[in-house]
Amino acid sequence: MRVVVVGNGPAASSAVEAFRKVDKESEIIVLSEEKYPTYAPNCLENVIRGDISKEALFYKGGMEFYERHKVDFRPGKEVVRVETKRKVVITKDGEEIRYDRCLLAAGASSFVPPIPGRELEGITTAKTLDDALKIRERVTSGKVRRAVVVGGGPIGVEDAEALRRLGVEVSVVEIMDRVLPRMLDGEMGRVYGDAFSKETGVKILTEHEVVTFHGNGHVEAVEVRRKGTDRSEFLKADMVILSTGVRPRTHLVEGTDIKVHRDEKTGRPVGGILVDEFQRTSNPDVFAAGDIASGIDVWGNHRWIALFPAAQQSGYVAGFNMAGKRVKSNGLVDYNAVKTSSVTAGSGGVFEGAEEEIKVEKGNYLVKVFLKEGTVIGYQFVGIPKGRKLNPKNKILRSFGLEGWERKVLADRGFGLEASGVLFHFFLKLRRTLKGVTRRAVEDLVLRSLANPSLDVPLYL
Repeated sequence: MRVVVVGNGPAASSAVEAFRKVDKESEIIVLSEEKYPTYAPNCLENVIRGDISKEALFYKGGMEFYERHKVDFRPGKEVVRVETKRKVVITKDGEEIRYDRCLLAAGASSFVPPIPGRELEGITTAKTLDDALKIRERVTSGKVRRAVVVGGGPIGVEDAEALRRLGVEVSVVEIMDRVLPRMLDGEMGRVYGDAFSKETGVKILTEHEVVTFHGNGHVEAVEVRRKGTDRSEFLKADMVILSTGVRPRTHLVEGTDIKVHRDEKTGRPVGGILVDEFQRTSNPDVFAAGDIASGIDVWGNHRWIALFPAAQQSGYVAGFNMAGKRVKSNGLVDYNAVKTSSVTAGSGGVFEGAEEEIKVEKGNYLVKVFLKEGTVIGYQFVGIPKGRKLNPKNKILRSFGLEGWERKVLADRGFGLEASGVLFHFFLKLRRTLKGVTRRAVEDLVLRSLANPSLDVPLYL
């Protein structure tokens, strides 16, 4: 059997691992538009700062990953179309590659809004490793003193902090009334935004839209306007990073029998390629996973979730099923944390439509848990821990060596990823209810104990 994988991100690499656990001999071809082996797409702000090792960036082991799993890896091969009737994928240079089973894991591409002047030099996205490397090269060359980030989502604020740490004056322009609008509700988003701006010195303009980019060949200023007014403000800029969202690469299946996620009433696309709980598309020999797909969430609904954990999860499910297993996904969930060292934030699940919310304020933390019909459907947290020491009795810290972790954790002044991971695992993956003891654990910030009762020792004293 020949398996062709279109894409080379977290979903693709996870699918390869799962497939090889079952099938050791079938041919696997991985086609990648980029020239690099699988890398961590959620660490590109680290690339901009220059504080990530090759081992961490190429987290699957670089080229050795393909050798170990007997994969025919073909970098620089962009796929432009899939033809399901002939069972071939067609590359940009015209090559046709036959498949018996195909995994579409080509991810999503950056959305570039049709703003006048967007073609000027110095305006870029920050979606790929090449993007991040070019941004770092330009900043470290001393050519960038002022930058504007368009879009206040997770990538936008992470990139803004990265640039600030490199000495760049940064402004973030967000059209909504808060940063992280899809991660946090109004109250939490404003708390995070105020703290982030104060801690980093990043200027945040919410409820503003970009009107035009100005410059003579190279961007020099960004014209912005507060929503509902006709008065413009001009932000000087040597660089602009567009962080205005992504779109799934569903053009690969145009004209085929593979269905795309559409609004039932309007027919408008609202997500990626439709897959079932086995990551199968409407064509029996084609699977899809990661940012290109709309999968089944924990509540049984189709949702497009363009996040790293969902990509890994869906990739593993697809890999097992392509190899002949019958593995059902236990449901995808939004699960995200902002990796900013100045102030932490995280969320999981949904908060729209919640019938009840429980808010816990303690010290420098604000935690919300959202419920519907008595069941937890989501959570959010924001926090800036100060003046707290790590607990040497915590088994997790001891197992990794306290000294190194103390320096690292305290330097980050937070536990964003850990807290988000624990809350996600406990409430949404394990479907646990919010009982009295659970609420006390949240109130005391003993979140690690929710994930594993045997480790019921606080992370912080």
